[in-house]
Formats: sequence, structure tokens, C-alpha cells
Amino acid sequence: MEPAHRDLADSEERAVLLALIDQAYRQLPIALVVSLINALLLVGVLWGGIGNATLLIWLSCLVSVTAFRFLNLRAFLDPQRRAGVEAAVWRRNFIKGACAAGLVWGGAGIFLFHPSSLPHQVFLAFVLGGMVAGGVPLLSPLDRAYPCFAIPIVLPMTLSMVFVGDRVHLIMGLMILVFGIAMLSSSARVRDLFRDATDMRLKLASSMAEGSALQEMLRVDELTRIGNRRLFEEQLASEWKRADRAGSTLAVVSADVDHFKAYNDLYGHPAGDRCLVGVAQAMASALQRAGDAAARIGGEEFAFVLPQTSLLGAEQVAERIRRAVWDLNLPHAASPIAERVTVSLGVASSDHASVASPADLLRASDAALYEAKRRGRNQVATVAP
Repeated sequence: MEPAHRDLADSEERAVLLALIDQAYRQLPIALVVSLINALLLVGVLWGGIGNATLLIWLSCLVSVTAFRFLNLRAFLDPQRRAGVEAAVWRRNFIKGACAAGLVWGGAGIFLFHPSSLPHQVFLAFVLGGMVAGGVPLLSPLDRAYPCFAIPIVLPMTLSMVFVGDRVHLIMGLMILVFGIAMLSSSARVRDLFRDATDMRLKLASSMAEGSALQEMLRVDELTRIGNRRLFEEQLASEWKRADRAGSTLAVVSADVDHFKAYNDLYGHPAGDRCLVGVAQAMASALQRAGDAAARIGGEEFAFVLPQTSLLGAEQVAERIRRAVWDLNLPHAASPIAERVTVSLGVASSDHASVASPADLLRASDAALYEAKRRGRNQVATVAP
């Protein structure tokens, strides 16, 4: 495998592992609560049948392990502490907690096994079997976590039954062993399902992010990094509908860099590109509202969509744009109107009598732009209502 492909595969594997670790820890509170409740029920049922000191010592061990696992969970949920620890450490701590819990519950199969009371034995086997079964969905996301929990529970209980020696206990021990093997097999299947589902979810999220980024790129001008014609047309259509529903005014500003062909002829196309980038950024920075949109719709042609803006307000914005370009003080020795780069702008609003559609609004702003050029350029012209 080539290094680039190997790095990509390693990155994907790390992402899956991180997601599985997160899922395992998110499910840990349920496991801790269920473990404590079952432990209390078990002690309550066996109280008086097994030595009380033995029951209390066992319960203390379980509470201690549960506290360790809770503290580990709390540390994992702390963003600062989590960021400073490698994923492998969190995975290892989770597995250690599962193993410790399995050993304590497995100890119940030995120390809490009533030698002569079949009802107590059956109840103990039932509780332990429930813990083994309940651990499948909670511990399976991470490799080795479930086997480390289940095997220490199943084997002691099986041996306790077998050591009694009669036929009934032998059969019960065999049933417990078969049940444990079946749960281990189920856990392996569930683990694979978790991994496949997580991998698919991450790939889907990555594909959606890539698709969103691609859609964004399709709406951004490659040179100036502001919106392109596609974005402008989409914004114009969208804001027109919104203005129509709300009964508000929509304004459009059209702009051209004055005598830009002469600029290119004198300074060259690379300098022309740099000029357009500077002009575009200056224009975009002159817009002060989040809803306003700036776009490059042609070579040196720009347009702006200004929602909920009156003709007077749009004229003020256009003048601010003109001033921003003027303040760049970009030399333009080939310009007959100034020794620096300038722009002409035309403003129109949706309340003009001739404007009945987005296309009409754009044509009106273009007509105003033509008027600004006719008057001598480096100015703002409007189409009044």
C-alpha cells in the first residue's frame, strides 16, 4: 500500500476507534446504574442466607470498582482532560474497568454461592446471567471489553455448579457455560455491527461535508474568493421571494471597475488579477450586514444584493463601496478620470414602477450603472422610484 493510502486508512481507523470509544463511554452510566441496582437486590435476597460480612465485603468491592469506573467516565467527559490523553489510554481504562467489574461479579459466583439452597443458587445464576446478557450492547463497541467482563463471571459460576457434583447441577453448569459462549458470539457480532455502522456513519458525514464544501466552492469566485454569478442569482431569487412575502424592499447594486481593460493592457494580466482581488475584498468589507451578498458576476463586473434596503439606503451602501475602492489608492496611470483605480455603481430597488421580477431589478441596476458611466464614472447613479 502506498504511503498516502496507508496514512488515509490509518486516519479512518483512528476516527472509527475514537467514535467507538465515545459510544462506549456514553453508554457507561447505564451499566454502572444497573450494576449497583442488581448488586443491592442480590445482597438483599441473600442477606441472612450467606454470611453478612461476606456480602458486605463483596458489595464494598463492587462499589469501589463502580467508583473507579465513574471517575474514569467523569474524566472522559471533561473536554480539557480528554484532549490531553491519547485514545488508547481511554480505551485501556475502559477495558480495565470492565475486567474489574467482571472479576467482582465472578467472585459472587464463588463467595455468594449457597452450598445447599437451590433457590439461592438459581437466583444467583439468574442475576449473573442477566449481567452477562445486559453487557452485550453496553460493552461490545470496544474489542476485549465484553470478554474481559463476561468470562470471569461465567467460569466461576459454572465451576461452582459443577463442584456440587449431582446431575442437576452438572446440567445447570453446562447450561451456564453454553449461555456464556452464546453471549460471547453475540457480542462479536454486535461489535462488528457497531464498527460497520460507525464506519458508515463517519463516511456518510464525510461525504456530506465534502458535498457541502463542493457546493460552497461552486458558489465562490475562484480568483477573488467572494461570491460568483451563481451565488448572486440564487441570492437574488431567494431574497426576492422573501421580500415579496414580507412586503419589504430589495435593492441591487451593479458595479464595474473603470477602464479595467486599459489597466490590464498597461500593467499586465497578473497585476490585473491582483487588482480585482483587492477591489473585491474592499467591496465585500464595505457591506456591514450579514444578509448582504457581494459577487463577481463577470471579468470586472460585480453585483450586490441588499435585502430590506430602501433606495436611499442602497445608495449609501454603494457610496461606501465606491469610497472603499478609492481608498485602496491602487495606481491606474491609464485611467482618464483618476490616477487610481475607481468603480462606477448603479443602484435600483424593487419599488421602482418598472420592476416586477428579479430580472427587472437587475436590468434596472445595470441601467443605473450605464448612467453612472455616462456621467463620467467613479460615481453612484440610481433609478429612482
